[in-house]
Amino acid sequence: MNAELATVLRRVEALQPGVVAVGHGRDPRSVAQAEAFAEAWPGEIGDVVSWPAQAASWLRPATRLAAAGDVWVVADATGGWRGMLPRLVETSWRADRTVVFLP
Repeated sequence: MNAELATVLRRVEALQPGVVAVGHGRDPRSVAQAEAFAEAWPGEIGDVVSWPAQAASWLRPATRLAAAGDVWVVADATGGWRGMLPRLVETSWRADRTVVFLP
């Protein structure tokens, strides 16, 4: 296990989640980070949601991700996250209960 994954696991554990939702961009690094977290997390994963770097609207994946847990783990390159973030703000998602892998 690498140091970044260990840090993300500790930070998520500190939030005492009921269910963790995992979201990621579709670039290889983000996919690998999300998969590594999902494999290592000992608790419940509500859903794993991906989204493209470019989209007309990220509303569908944002809504799905927000509804899938009470803590969120995100892995994405900066470009895709810029598109998702405004859509997540429109949902029940909470930034203070989100842990993000470094891009």
